[in-house]
Amino acid sequence: MTRRTVGLLVTAMIILAASAAPGWAQSGYDTRPVRLYVDLGYVNLFSYPKWLNLGPELEIRLGGSLTFNPDVSLWIRQSGGGTVRVVPGATVNFRAKRFFIGGGAVGRVPDWTQNAGGWLVPKAQVGYLAGPTRLTLYGLYLNTTKDIVMGLTIGMGIGRPSRD
Repeated sequence: MTRRTVGLLVTAMIILAASAAPGWAQSGYDTRPVRLYVDLGYVNLFSYPKWLNLGPELEIRLGGSLTFNPDVSLWIRQSGGGTVRVVPGATVNFRAKRFFIGGGAVGRVPDWTQNAGGWLVPKAQVGYLAGPTRLTLYGLYLNTTKDIVMGLTIGMGIGRPSRD
């Protein structure tokens, strides 16, 4: 990982931490056991090939602050042809009020055959919840080349309003 990538990650985390003040000031937060999100994002922020991703994600509460999030995304390649890939994935997240941090895996896309061993690619993520919207910054670890593919997703919650 280059210094520029590390610097951008640290900056993003600082911005997310600074935006916590409005979240901490609110008295409660969403306590529904299941929530559906529609995610729109960008994969491979710093390199090529780049993809747009679009798909549903289900958030299942396993306890007060633990969630399990299975998802299926369509990755639409922007560079080098307009191929579309179906990429399943799942993460387990720890929520602290409006912030969450988690880890999981996504299915490997054929473009990463030589860069990632196995059919799953490990994923780590950090994010912030703002009402029905969720912002997620994540990294996918390509284990044979030691590269990290960064992505950014905005998810919009579907369903009834929260109990805040």
